[in-house]
Amino acid sequence: MSATAIGYKMLSHTLAVLDQKQATGKLLLEQGEQQWQLYFFRGSLVYATGGSHRARRWYRAIGQHCRNFQVDLRDLDAGELWEYQLIEQGLAASEMSLEQARAIVHSSVSEVFFALIGQSGLRREWRPSEKYFSKIISSLVLSLTEVEQILCSTEELWHKWKAMGLWLVDPEQAPLLKASAQLQQNRFSSNSLIALANVFNGENTLWDIAFKKKQCVTVATRALVNYIKQGLVNFRTVPDLPSPIEQWRLAAAMTRPGRPLIACIDDSPTVCEFLEQILLPAGYRVLKIQDPMQGVGIIAKHKPGLIFMDVVMPKTSGFALCNFLRKTPAFRETPIVFLTCKDTIIDRTRAKFTGASDFLSKPPNPEQVLQVADKYLKVKGDRNPLAISRPDLLNSHQLTFANS
Repeated sequence: MSATAIGYKMLSHTLAVLDQKQATGKLLLEQGEQQWQLYFFRGSLVYATGGSHRARRWYRAIGQHCRNFQVDLRDLDAGELWEYQLIEQGLAASEMSLEQARAIVHSSVSEVFFALIGQSGLRREWRPSEKYFSKIISSLVLSLTEVEQILCSTEELWHKWKAMGLWLVDPEQAPLLKASAQLQQNRFSSNSLIALANVFNGENTLWDIAFKKKQCVTVATRALVNYIKQGLVNFRTVPDLPSPIEQWRLAAAMTRPGRPLIACIDDSPTVCEFLEQILLPAGYRVLKIQDPMQGVGIIAKHKPGLIFMDVVMPKTSGFALCNFLRKTPAFRETPIVFLTCKDTIIDRTRAKFTGASDFLSKPPNPEQVLQVADKYLKVKGDRNPLAISRPDLLNSHQLTFANS
């Protein structure tokens, strides 16, 4: 049985079971480091989100269905289902019609289903709870019949994707057209090549490109198929954009003077971004470093007051890097905190001998991160972003994709 059949069958069966049980809560679906969340209320699907580009998906949906949507973030609870809260606020403030809200929900569910259909061996976990919803808009929830229709149409899209020979291509990746003599020999004018290079520039995902071109993802990608087969396209993993709430908090944090600088040295961009989301609203600046070898020169230039460091990294280990920094006069007294999944007595002892100041397990608890930062840097003053004098209205689509 193909991965497509397995993914489709698993989703269809799971949705039917949750509908039959009238379940309320969250379904977690995991594949490696990827995680998706499907939220249900009394068996009906409320929203689907997750994956590597949750905010990008939101901006695409808003840009397509409600481009001028504005939200007031003063009273927004930055819970895990922030998209649904924004929809609730938009409806309450008449900034969004019910038809637009339903289109946004359908768009998100369809993209998540597209990602899940191609997966096999997904790990499933059901978490029953009503805490995920501040309130439920009955006219927005999707019945089993509606969900099966979305699933069916998404499966058809996936089959078209496979028929184009793209089963190994993830639309969450960003295509980068190679500059090569072979490409120039394809009888394209210079202007055509420039236009192609501007679209497939390694900064926008295939979903983003489809949104910009106002096309289905299969149609938007069709122009790329021959180049992919000729090996003329590289695919890059690009980070997600900050959510509307993160935009607002980051902007508020940037207005604070005298903010201490904290470095995060970790080959995983997700970890660095996670720390940034915790530390920026608390009044700190964050220097994100993914290459530990280049990181030495970067921190020597910027001289952070605190360093968070992964233990297991390519090219060198955190232990070796910490030991090196401790022999450097400029960093002899700089607090260095290890972040690692290996939280044993042996690891903690080794960290102490190499000169580490502290030790946090992965994934780090936000409160513990702030406690450690406060312990070594002692930031003073009001941290409440709401206390900053700034506009409270934020256009949810003001972040644009590259070269849009």
